[in-house]
Amino acid sequence: MLSFIWGLFLLLNSATIGCAERVELFWDIGRLNISRDGYSTWKSMCVNNAVPIPPVHVTQGDVLVLNVRNSLDVPTAVHAHGIYHNYTDYYDGAEMVTECGIPQGENFTYIIDTTNQVGDLWIHGHAHSQLTDGFRTPFIIHEKIKPSTYDEEKLLYFEDWNERAFKDMVAIDAKLKLADFPPSYRTMLINGVNANTSKSLYFEPRKRYRLRIMSLTTSSWIKFRMPGHTMHVISKDGVEAVPMEVDGLDLGPGQRASIIVTAHDTAEFNYMYNVTLYANFIPLYPGLMPRHYSGLIEYQKNAPLASIPTVDDAQLVWNDVINMQARDRMPLLPVDRQIVLSIKQFTPEHGIPYYSFGDYAFNHSLVPILFTALSMGELASNSSVYGPQAQAHILQYGESIELLVYNDNSKDHSLHLHRGEYQVVEVGPYGDAVANNHTAVEFQKSGPSPMRCAAVTVRAYSYIKLRFHVNRGMVALFHCHMMHGGYFGLAATFIAAPELLQKYVKVPEEVIRMCKLRGIKTSGNAAGNEGFDMTGLPPPFLVNRE
Repeated sequence: MLSFIWGLFLLLNSATIGCAERVELFWDIGRLNISRDGYSTWKSMCVNNAVPIPPVHVTQGDVLVLNVRNSLDVPTAVHAHGIYHNYTDYYDGAEMVTECGIPQGENFTYIIDTTNQVGDLWIHGHAHSQLTDGFRTPFIIHEKIKPSTYDEEKLLYFEDWNERAFKDMVAIDAKLKLADFPPSYRTMLINGVNANTSKSLYFEPRKRYRLRIMSLTTSSWIKFRMPGHTMHVISKDGVEAVPMEVDGLDLGPGQRASIIVTAHDTAEFNYMYNVTLYANFIPLYPGLMPRHYSGLIEYQKNAPLASIPTVDDAQLVWNDVINMQARDRMPLLPVDRQIVLSIKQFTPEHGIPYYSFGDYAFNHSLVPILFTALSMGELASNSSVYGPQAQAHILQYGESIELLVYNDNSKDHSLHLHRGEYQVVEVGPYGDAVANNHTAVEFQKSGPSPMRCAAVTVRAYSYIKLRFHVNRGMVALFHCHMMHGGYFGLAATFIAAPELLQKYVKVPEEVIRMCKLRGIKTSGNAAGNEGFDMTGLPPPFLVNRE
């Protein structure tokens, strides 16, 4: 009955969303035993006992009130990916970073202000690998006044789907030796359903369409093409771009782009859109890696398919973010300080690799990092109080930071910054790609107004430079959005202007109550102690063993 009532609220709210200032949703989070890809059956994450989770649509200025009931047997947390959270860090949804998570059987409400944002975002679980198991859906913030540059918009979002729940995959992997470690060939969902049964994309002649293309994958990249149509990228991760003509989109985990496509003058032919699911760390196997999917672009029922010549990917123009420019023409930021992060990997005998941006793999503290920043007074500006497992970096208000990320590693990684975007200013080769059977990344610099985004791919054996300005106090997680990377340690935290956090952040009592129910302290250093006493904090996992 509870799920039915919450589903009814969801329906009523979605019908009136266009004129709402307060959009209230009720999500009962659980699992549902179902086959979503037509191949494997297991307990997928669900909301209100149903899949797929309906996309969330609001209008800029709305306040999204997300009432969550946790019907799982473990805690959960909900992250609105791309939201800035101006001194409401406790609603960011990163378990044990900005909150304690929602205990099983409990209710919690997230309040998300959309005043200063528009664009293509998404909402997903940020605890216990629930994202990989299907806790994810688009979150679109529409402009108050619809742009005149297109007639209609459509949404296409893509998910990779595993043959079993993530925890079961890890349990199997942990029993194997490295030599016996099997590849996992994922399938694809399109708009939440089996990609082989997805609906057509309906076009009318001469109409201009905005297509919101979203990669909600967790361990795979997608390539999206519409042969026979011209595509112009107009935004990346919700940030508007100077329109750029491309042949296709190449998007990693958590990356999104909007494109403008003009339909043909007549309905004489139908066309196909093509999607490739791939990952550079999974062995190639015909029909399994990469996987190729197609969907119908339908102008007229039963119209013949247009004949379009096949072109090799290497000859096509893709949405390389280093070549894009921000529409607001924000200039290249100066550099006040550079932070160097080097991706490290260590694979124990059991075969599951661990990662880090430094010596130690990221792991949870005994106190959420935000609460350490709020409670440690002047010591909050000393990275040591957050413990080595937090990979903490203290940022000063007003400074411009350059992140230099080295990836001397055989895997691509999709790097996501919570609470904001960064300029992508330079990429280039690092390490010996050719000797490791990889294509070397070409050296490139951005233009005078670099594109900003919240997630970007750093290719194997390459480096990337990212810049952002510290304009407020915040606790922001920076992590790989590839599940195996983020889950096994590839993350760091930025604690920006802790003195401003202490001045302006007022943690609601309901947030504190969630911590008390879980027996988690809400003050003290990473171990919950005073000063630099880390007694009780589990030792960090050493990754850098050079």
